[in-house]
Amino acid sequence: MHKEFFLRFLAILSVVGMFIVNLAGFLDTETHSALGCGREWPLCNGSVIPAKWGLHTIIEFVHRGLVGVVTLLFLVVAVWAWWKYGRFVEVRILAALAVGFIFLEALLGALGVLFADPPPLLASHFGIALIAFDGVVLLAVVIGQIQRQQQQLVATGQLPGSALYGRAAIPRVPLRPELPNLRIRFWVWFTVVYLYVAMYVGAFVAATGAGAMFRGWPFPTESYGQAGFYFLIDIAHRSFGLGLLILTLWLVVLAHAIRKQRRDLYWGAWTLVVLVCAQAVSGGYLIWSDLSTTAFLIHVSIISILFGTLGYLALQVSAEPRSRIQWQG
Repeated sequence: MHKEFFLRFLAILSVVGMFIVNLAGFLDTETHSALGCGREWPLCNGSVIPAKWGLHTIIEFVHRGLVGVVTLLFLVVAVWAWWKYGRFVEVRILAALAVGFIFLEALLGALGVLFADPPPLLASHFGIALIAFDGVVLLAVVIGQIQRQQQQLVATGQLPGSALYGRAAIPRVPLRPELPNLRIRFWVWFTVVYLYVAMYVGAFVAATGAGAMFRGWPFPTESYGQAGFYFLIDIAHRSFGLGLLILTLWLVVLAHAIRKQRRDLYWGAWTLVVLVCAQAVSGGYLIWSDLSTTAFLIHVSIISILFGTLGYLALQVSAEPRSRIQWQG
């Protein structure tokens, strides 16, 4: 396997690893295993490897181990990508963003152990984890785009094949097609912010256990008198979901007008609609299953993929940098 493709392979492996790490973290929270190693970090019940094992200890210990392994793997990818493709602004930004938020995620995890996971901290941890995941996903996407564009230059004779295996200066290549209509850029980024706020509200609902108070879906059958403040939080969470569906349908309308030039945006927008509908159904499954662990993991898995897809669209509507650093090999 050529080094070029091995880097892409490691980047994809990092994406899979980050997804598993986040899923393990969600399982850790859902099963109340965050204190399975006691209120100690990085030690587990007073030692590197605990002497006594229980289900909660296994879940927490495995989660911590996965975090360490995947973090090291991504650091290799980030450094290698920066060294190889650092002239691309996107690589520098995404590598720095992902590394920064991975360490911030680890810090919040440690604080959660020390302070018994208060709901605001848990919700923040969830949001930070998704940003870290998005950074890893988008860096893998950009690495793939750069390599495909360079291979096209080699195929058309504009670049010698040997240039792919070093840091030699290469012609500047656009990574994204030109955007015919700038209006969709605003609405994609607006949806990114909207979804992030909606996710925080949902994470807060989960962290406080408020979801267990409700049985009606798609509309709650409970009243404010029964649930109090949590009723308002639940209504806000469901309203955000409806608003997200409307926003993604609007993105489909905008992308439909430019579908001939940008099929990536058109199909990406439709993917968002499908994922939002799947997320709504998984929310119903959460209620019908009395907040089962399986339903919870499905719910957070879909939202992770949804946020990653929206991040991809945000990347694809972003303008190409006017200048890039050129290295001489």
